[in-house]
Amino acid sequence: MNGNPTPAARVRRFALLAGALALGLVAAPAAAQPALTVIHVGGVLSDDMTPVFYAQKAGLFRREGLDVQIVGASSGTAMAAAVLSGTYEFGKSSLLAAVNAHLRNLPLTVIAAGAVYDSKTPFAQLCVADDSPLATGKDFDNKTIGTPALNDLNQLVVSAWVDRHGGDPKTLRFVELPQSVTGPAIAGHRVDASIMLQPMAAEAAATKQVRALSPAYDAIGSSFVFAAYFTSADYARKHADVVAKFARVLYEAAAYTNAHHAETAAMMAAVAKIPVATIEHMPRVDGATALNPAAFQPIIDAAAKYKLIPHGFPARDMLLSAPGIK
Repeated sequence: MNGNPTPAARVRRFALLAGALALGLVAAPAAAQPALTVIHVGGVLSDDMTPVFYAQKAGLFRREGLDVQIVGASSGTAMAAAVLSGTYEFGKSSLLAAVNAHLRNLPLTVIAAGAVYDSKTPFAQLCVADDSPLATGKDFDNKTIGTPALNDLNQLVVSAWVDRHGGDPKTLRFVELPQSVTGPAIAGHRVDASIMLQPMAAEAAATKQVRALSPAYDAIGSSFVFAAYFTSADYARKHADVVAKFARVLYEAAAYTNAHHAETAAMMAAVAKIPVATIEHMPRVDGATALNPAAFQPIIDAAAKYKLIPHGFPARDMLLSAPGIK
């Protein structure tokens, strides 16, 4: 007989439903998940971004409520301009771009240390054509050097290397040259030399386009931070929680990737679109796992010495808004 259930029937139905919920037979309404905060992180897609790619792939950013989208760039200087304009939230560049922004009072804030150079595993190489006669610093006098952006870290490194090896860095001619075309430009003698980062340097050497002449970053020091992540001062002020989460995850990811180069080789080979074997046999760069001003100082001091910046300053001065500073 159809009709409205009696009060007793309604009680029995409620009791059955409550029992089913208790046993997990009927799904309870899912709690609404908070929306992820979207962050675009841009930089030259070299091996020094391994921690970011790993954190994205492993879900470490999502765990903290961040949807990190990685964007390629031709140079760190270009990425700094994009962050300042509001096109992207975060960027990665060589440390020198951030140093210049600080001295020019641009509203750019360093939020995390990036890659660490270690002379035992040279991440970058001063490269020349396979048939080039260049060997000493003196040989480089009056030569044309490619660099992703003028007055950047690579220009500083080559100047310091030429000076240390008997040449005159004041005679060098620097031209802008994206890393993506550096190998062919060197091989075709359109430039005499350039710093090449991994894995691009390893790929070019494997195809006999170029040969590595020297781990030129050694001219700055045996160990130092050479890249940093940054955001605009306005974004850092309004989203301090997001900045702190990003830095924390970045350092956590770097602690893993530093100790697991083999496990990240296939991932970075896919990023660079080169054979896994090339990644496996090249020097891998480590990421910083903390923010230590002393590791920033060698770049600042060298930039002042070679007049790429007007004067030196304590590294801590440019890190006052960065989370986790020692």
